[in-house]
Amino acid sequence: MKKFSEVFKEEFYQKMLKPNGSNPVRNRADSFLKVFEILESKEKSSFTIIETGCMRSDHGKLCFGDDGCSTYIFDKFINFYDGCVLSVDISAENCEHARSLVSAKTKITNDDSVSFLWNLKYEDEIDFLYLDSFDVSKENPHPSQLHHIKELCAIISKLKKGCIIVIDDHNAYFDNRSGKSQYIKDFMENIDAKLIFEDYQIGWVL
Repeated sequence: MKKFSEVFKEEFYQKMLKPNGSNPVRNRADSFLKVFEILESKEKSSFTIIETGCMRSDHGKLCFGDDGCSTYIFDKFINFYDGCVLSVDISAENCEHARSLVSAKTKITNDDSVSFLWNLKYEDEIDFLYLDSFDVSKENPHPSQLHHIKELCAIISKLKKGCIIVIDDHNAYFDNRSGKSQYIKDFMENIDAKLIFEDYQIGWVL
């Protein structure tokens, strides 16, 4: 049987490496592929993905090479197998845009992500946590970095061994200390989480 990782390589991989105009390449293609391969190695039939910061329309309807269209791609993964995507975004406009492009298996909530994660009542295993909610400024990265470590604090008690955690905007046109993930990276090193990739995105397995 064909796996979703194969479908991803055929349908989305190259699109994610082609930004609009002169925008820089933000290589989410390799890290998403790695995540899907790890999820598939669990040999499960149903998965739970939690995302902070849903897809948005400021680059266009489906801007794989810019926005990344993560909500759309995660929804495709869930519909290829089974399970659900729980996504949260503080922008009502972003939520409306994302809802128009995904199935009923993806639930999108308009809320502050830290509050949403802290109050989340969810008993099933969380397979993949994707944090991408607060745009980072290279000149002042602290607010975004602080927000993302607060997200992790809000949900970490609900995560089990084997959960994949990925943070967007880690590197590339950022330097090694100004991406969204710096405080989370420091924490993950302290707890010896398994680093699975570090490029434009950074990811670990607990």
